[in-house]
Parts: sequence; structure tokens; C-alpha cells
Amino acid sequence: MTNERPRPVKTTKTSLALVRAVRNSDGAGLSELADRLGLAKSTVHNHLHTLVDEGFLVRDGDTYHVGLEFLPLGEHARDRNPQYATARQRVHSLAEKTGHEADFIAEEHGRAYSLEYAVGESNPRGLSESGPFRAGNRFYMHNCASGKAMLASMPESRVRDIIDHWGLPATTDRTIIDESTLCDELESVRRRGYAVNDEELIAGYRSVGASVTNPDGEVVGAFSIGGPTYRMAIDESTIEEIGQLLLNEIDSLESKLF
Repeated sequence: MTNERPRPVKTTKTSLALVRAVRNSDGAGLSELADRLGLAKSTVHNHLHTLVDEGFLVRDGDTYHVGLEFLPLGEHARDRNPQYATARQRVHSLAEKTGHEADFIAEEHGRAYSLEYAVGESNPRGLSESGPFRAGNRFYMHNCASGKAMLASMPESRVRDIIDHWGLPATTDRTIIDESTLCDELESVRRRGYAVNDEELIAGYRSVGASVTNPDGEVVGAFSIGGPTYRMAIDESTIEEIGQLLLNEIDSLESKLF
């Protein structure tokens, strides 16, 4: 045994980068992928051939798409914790109660992952109008309501590690990109119990989020309620009403889970 930190395997990282590029493009060809990743076409071709052979990509003419082999892996990752299954049921209840969009998000490796998403009656077309919030999507922690709620419930050392690793990239002109400002924001979240995202992640979208913790204070995930700005008022009473609804729902959930 050695204490030396393992070095990343370059070929594995290349294959994963190709899969992500295919997914982000909703399908891509060999030349496009080679140009995007700055790789030789022969190298890309070998990786694509292997991924297709293993079922992780499929080829439709000259275009590659993500394959169904990822589906059981994603389902397993999402369902390995039985607490998530119970939490996901509450997402649909929140969407029904509020008429807005609701989701449950968990943190892994310092990023926020959407595990479940539901749409209320007031927004029948859902987030297709305002952004990519489908289950499985990944976000930074500092610019979404659920992410800020989880950060506010984490030890300062963990928050520091996440910021050091991922930084505070801007996705809109409202994104908090200053560390001291984010720290002040997280303190406000701790005081009121919930976080607010006012067009910080996506222009034209607002949300309110609150974290779920176990009896040891460990963050399990977070719920959020949101929607397009023309449906989600920013006045204090509306935000407080939604925040309190989330906190009540989470209190009920935590009492059943733990």
C-alpha cells in the first residue's frame, strides 16, 4: 500500500468527456466531438466505438446519442438511499399544493443533482419555459435555492472545500460571485430557514429552497419550489409563505424518516 494519491486515468477521462459532450449536444458527430474536445478524429473514433460496443452510446447514422445502458446505473444511483424515494413523493405533493414547479435535489462531490421534478397546474409546460431542471441535471451549489440551502446547513469547512474546488462561476448577471457576499447570504438563509434564488441560476426564473437534514445534522438534500418570474412574485409575503410551506413539509418528512 502507498499513501500516494492515485493519478486520473486519461483514457477514462476522455471517454467520460465524450459522453458528456454527446449528452450536452443532444447528439453529436465524430468531427464535432473531435473539434470540441481538441482531439484527433482517430482517438475519438476509438472511444466512440468502444462506448457503442458497451451500450453506453448508440449511433444513428453519423450522430451519436447517449445509450440506455446508463438508465439502470442512474436509477440505482438515485434509489440506493431509501430516504430519497420518500422525499421524491413529497415533490409531487408540493407541486400540487402550490401549482408551481417543485424538485428534490441532493449534493454529491460539491454539485447539486436534481433527483425528482414535478410541475403544478399553474405551469403546465413546466421548466421548458425557463430552464433545464429535469431529473438528473447538475448545477453549481451557490446559484440555486436548493444549493444555497444545503450550503447553509453544511460545516464551514465543507463549504470552503466546495468553493475552492468549483469556484463561484456566474450563470446570469445576478449570480453571487463574491465569496464574502455568499457568506452573508448563507447567514441569512440560516436565520430564516430557507434560501431564495432570484434569477441567479437562469434569467427569468425564481425559486425558494430549504434543506433536509438527519438527526446528526448531515445534509440529505433540499426541496425547492419555483417557476418563471411572471408566475413567482418576489414580494416578501409570497416568498415567506412558500418558505414556511417548505419548512412545514420538511419537518413532517424528517419526523417520518428519522
